[in-house]
Amino acid sequence: MSTAGARAIYGRMVLEGAIHRCVAQHATRLHQAARADAIRGGAEETVHHAQVLSDVLADLARRWGGELRPVAPAESVPPPPAHPRVVDEQLLADEEFLLWCLSAGPQRLDEVVLHPGDFTDAGHQQIYRSLGALHHRGEFIDQLTVLWETQRCGALADQTLDAGRVLRICNPSAFVGSAEYVGEQVVRASLVRTAAASARQVRALADDESLAPGQLIGYAIHALGPLEDVRRRWRIATGTQAEPRRAADPPVARIEAARSRSRPHLSNATLPRHPPRPRVPPSSTVLTAGIRHDQSHGPRRPGARRAVRRCHEFDELRTHISVDHEGRRSPAPRRGRPMTRAA
Repeated sequence: MSTAGARAIYGRMVLEGAIHRCVAQHATRLHQAARADAIRGGAEETVHHAQVLSDVLADLARRWGGELRPVAPAESVPPPPAHPRVVDEQLLADEEFLLWCLSAGPQRLDEVVLHPGDFTDAGHQQIYRSLGALHHRGEFIDQLTVLWETQRCGALADQTLDAGRVLRICNPSAFVGSAEYVGEQVVRASLVRTAAASARQVRALADDESLAPGQLIGYAIHALGPLEDVRRRWRIATGTQAEPRRAADPPVARIEAARSRSRPHLSNATLPRHPPRPRVPPSSTVLTAGIRHDQSHGPRRPGARRAVRRCHEFDELRTHISVDHEGRRSPAPRRGRPMTRAA
């Protein structure tokens, strides 16, 4: 092998090691910043280091000559070890207060930029999903309807929630405070929590030396996807980014479609089977003396049949009336009993 070829291979080996070390270093800084912000109740350092890590990945992709796009890790790549989550009691209280505000004022659901994953507690996530489903269908929201929706979603069956907890959170007179401030705190906590989880995942990828730099960069960008989504909601909540415009009222067709999906439907196997209706022959109608008699209405009494037959004969007689040469009207001869002319 020539000296130039050896230098190219050695340079590639050095660059691969530098890329792994650089990604691991910035992922560690992001994790430390997220833990510090969780303690002091801020988010500035987390947002800063998240942006730095994104910029570093873009620069490394350019230097390596690859494409900057997220790539889902293969199944052979082991996931990072689970990290125990420390639950803050104050954060749980803030989440309950925010859910109460949304149940008491459903119109605020169009103003918030929250996602169910922003809530720490799994039961709070289910209540927020139920509120969103009821609001999407345009249905009334109160304690009972939220409890009904959580039951439909299976949150009571799997013991994620219980009826008493749902009724307590959605009690109209349970809380007092500012919903805007609490909503911002919930998004901030979600940002810090998601940043710490993404940083641990990127650090685990960087420690895997079997990954090529292109794979490492693509997997790392994919791991930062949830963090970028929460950062967008954080910018909207703090006013640094304009919120996307939404329709004032959902279309009626969308509401009806959502309501129909929420109702139980009968399958073809459970539909009741009715015997086929007998085919009725076309009705024969007789118009006599301004009276309509429909022969398809079933059997009549003998007296009614006789009256109809006589009226029919009278109409037939009138059609045969002729005028003689002297201008006098005389009936034509007919079968049956002779008619006598009045003197």
